[in-house]
Amino acid sequence: MSSYMLAQLQLKYGFANLARYEAAMVTIRELFEAQGISLVAGTVTQVGPLYEAFNLWEIEDQGHLERALNAMTLSDPRALVAMGELDATVENEQTRFLGSLAFAGSANGT
Repeated sequence: MSSYMLAQLQLKYGFANLARYEAAMVTIRELFEAQGISLVAGTVTQVGPLYEAFNLWEIEDQGHLERALNAMTLSDPRALVAMGELDATVENEQTRFLGSLAFAGSANGT
């Protein structure tokens, strides 16, 4: 069974904020992937609440995120800039840990 983390973020309104968020997430993705957390999908609403982003990450288990954050060098200048951009562009975030269902198969199509 695969495990996932779903991050649901309400971004501040506007195309400029969306562009800043996307630029910051390039760095966040690199940091997460260096810790074995894989991005499955990064999306933003096209219908419904505007500027609501969803990021689905594949993880080993619920403790994977905590282990990864502890292993990261958050004092890295790139990480500090990215976190500052997220602070400036995200109004709130909800995180959920999910398990896959048998009928869905795995993320890689098998």
